[in-house]
Amino acid sequence: MTDLSAEFNALLRPHKTHICRHRHLSSDVLDQFLKEAYRINSHISDLYKYLTSIRQAYLSTTAPPRHNQTRHKRTESRTERTYLTDIQRDAIDTESKSTFQDLAGSIRQLNDVEKIRRDTERQIAAKKYGRGNGIGNALGRWAAGGIGSGQTAIKSEEEKLDEERRGAFDGHRESVIWFLRQRLGQAAETQREMMERRVQREVEKSKSVLWKVKDSVGLPLETNEETAAGNLGPSNKTTPANGGIDPSTQGVRIPGLTENEVANIESRLSPEQLQLFAQENNDMLKRYEDTLDQIRTAERSMIEISELQSTLASNLEIQATRIDSMVEDASNTTTNVSGGNKQLQRATERFRPARMVFWASCGLCAFLVTWDLIF
Repeated sequence: MTDLSAEFNALLRPHKTHICRHRHLSSDVLDQFLKEAYRINSHISDLYKYLTSIRQAYLSTTAPPRHNQTRHKRTESRTERTYLTDIQRDAIDTESKSTFQDLAGSIRQLNDVEKIRRDTERQIAAKKYGRGNGIGNALGRWAAGGIGSGQTAIKSEEEKLDEERRGAFDGHRESVIWFLRQRLGQAAETQREMMERRVQREVEKSKSVLWKVKDSVGLPLETNEETAAGNLGPSNKTTPANGGIDPSTQGVRIPGLTENEVANIESRLSPEQLQLFAQENNDMLKRYEDTLDQIRTAERSMIEISELQSTLASNLEIQATRIDSMVEDASNTTTNVSGGNKQLQRATERFRPARMVFWASCGLCAFLVTWDLIF
């Protein structure tokens, strides 16, 4: 939005009225609650910016290129930001999850401190305005001409203003905590979406590799990994040291081929080729197992982040309900101010028992003093 302060001040200057000046926010005028809230919000913003900046590299399935040692450092840093390894992605997931937990703990601690402050302030206000049920509080309200007892007693103007101030103050801080939880939930949703997309792309990449192998070998692709691995030949069979064919690899049943066709294919391949195929099959299965482990790790992290999101969502719902209740209480308090003032006016117009006792005591004391002076 365009800043029109200069034009507005130019219009105000001929009238010699107040000129708007920018007020820079200083941490010296903030209390500890707002300082901590600004710190948490700053960390959430930094985390969200970091996740959005590495999103493309995090979701990319392209392997990072091999760097040349003679390249310039600036080129290397740009390449490192473009490509990430699986180890770096796992480290990002772990660090992000730890950061989410720390920030959620900080918000929870801030909320607990605010609850303690609110309860303490209410107790102090109750003692200040005599809202207890003790004999001393009852005598104080009776001497001041109060009507009712306990929470049903008529509140003074000062007490109502103080209650409105505390309600607005509490509502503001509740809104700050709600805002922090909402921002943290948005960042957690971004991280969860990135992890889900990564798992989907890893699964799609594995499927595409299987289809490429099927097309190159010319065999039908089965629906599970074990059958697909069997199509490529023995995976866990060892080759003798003399370079011959392992007897256990003879007569392997390949789906879609008869035993004669299998024997014919094996007769055309040399022992070195069979050994090479077996080694490639083992490497492929190992790669699939590593991919499966990565997917399982990502799923566990996603479950933990989802649990954190559920907790934040429930806290946000409770926080929103509490804020609505505070707003409603503040509205009711404002509405009842005029009625309370009228009740106070009627109470002051009545003949107070305390006033009668006071004048009776003064008359009795004057009579006793006069009696003592005369007699």
